[in-house]
Amino acid sequence: MRPSGGPVKWDMRGRNFIATATIALLAWATAIVPGERLLRSPDVFSHIAVGRWLLAHREVPGGDVFSHSMLGATWVTHEWLVEVAIAWLYDTLGWPALAGAAAACFAAALALLAHTLQRYLPFGATVLAVVVAWCLSFPHLLARPHLAVFPLLVVWTALLVAARADDRAPSPWLALVMVLWANIHGSCVFGLMLAGMFAAEAVFEAADRREAVRAVRRWGLFVILAFAAALATPNGISGLLVPFQVELMSYALSWVDEWQQPDLQHGHVLAIWLMLVLLCALSFGVRLPVTRVLMVLFILHMALMHQRHVELLGLCPPLIVAPALAGELRRLGASAFADSLRGILPRWRRPASIGLWVLAAATATAVVAGVWRLPQLVTPTAYAPAAAVEAVRRYGDAGRVLNGYNFGGYLMFVGIPPFIDGRLDMYGEPLLRRFNALADLPRLLADYDIGWTLFHPADPHVAELDRLPGWHRFHADDAAVVHVQSAAQQKR
Repeated sequence: MRPSGGPVKWDMRGRNFIATATIALLAWATAIVPGERLLRSPDVFSHIAVGRWLLAHREVPGGDVFSHSMLGATWVTHEWLVEVAIAWLYDTLGWPALAGAAAACFAAALALLAHTLQRYLPFGATVLAVVVAWCLSFPHLLARPHLAVFPLLVVWTALLVAARADDRAPSPWLALVMVLWANIHGSCVFGLMLAGMFAAEAVFEAADRREAVRAVRRWGLFVILAFAAALATPNGISGLLVPFQVELMSYALSWVDEWQQPDLQHGHVLAIWLMLVLLCALSFGVRLPVTRVLMVLFILHMALMHQRHVELLGLCPPLIVAPALAGELRRLGASAFADSLRGILPRWRRPASIGLWVLAAATATAVVAGVWRLPQLVTPTAYAPAAAVEAVRRYGDAGRVLNGYNFGGYLMFVGIPPFIDGRLDMYGEPLLRRFNALADLPRLLADYDIGWTLFHPADPHVAELDRLPGWHRFHADDAAVVHVQSAAQQKR
């Protein structure tokens, strides 16, 4: 499937560069202005803790070294590379650097998306696609390893699409992207699946048997090379199995917000995406190759199953359909519908210098946003029960803690072994079920020799502990409630 028309060359003085740079600057600014949002995740703390351990020990642990409930259990540290970077950024430059780097990854992804789409699509269609990608990605915009994958995802998809458009296999050098991706995040499995789908398309669209064999040989070689590159991690095949293990944890996934299905009932942006697609298909008659439609449907299925995959829908489908969509837009442009629009809409004369003015305004916006917001970023408090932890430390050695899920990352961050944290693949569903079974709470406290508890005031564990004999509130504030054993405190 070759795209109609030649590619737009990268011209530092042309509209392509101006548009790409403007999008990057505005995307960075929009991510920085609500800066606390980037840090509003309990896993931000745990990634810093893991990165610190990696920097201190110069090795990737083969088992858990942080919790007291699963100490020594098998743990696949599949995000180790970016965790080292996260810890270094935080310890060297603080929260502003971490937020700024996260925003830069987001900006780079949208800039690469815009630059690539301009090879195929008109400027207006490119801007629309980037705006939709921004809307779909923004809800999951957090300073966590998945954000570092965004630019790699765009590059990987764009070069796969370009290879198919040119009727060739991707360059073997593209496998280097997979090496980096596999050491950053487990979503590299999706990249391998995407390569497999394009390989299948090359075979399906082959003109004859000879061409099909040729496609199998060329694309098969690249897929094997990409798979081998994904194994170039300290974890080997275990790193590729983690996403499948997590997908099988139906109970755990239903318990964590980002793994739940998108809530379309309350105006989720995914509903807007679906309406736009239906508008194009039903009203404008946009027709795309069945192979590309199937790829988009596969990604849509992932997004409908788990809302943390919604950003894939914003970053990948525009690239996947762009070559075919280019021809469809030319067909629509010659239609009577397009002629009527031209008669209604005014024809603005755009000075040649307007792009430079827009770029200058975007630069000023990004600078002002950075100067205004970055210095204000301090330790995120949403999942940081600092006062409660400090009260327990003043109290003395309270023993092992039973903590709320969202407080595990902060406990790791301050050097206290948690009972549970965000590493669901390591803890497993049996422990999670037992943790949530309030009727089993007394036995749980005894089996793990718990000395104190730490939960959010709204957590049902708090009310249960209030009723539990031998336990009483030691500290309470808006962020957390601490219970200790009554006998233990009397002994002290």
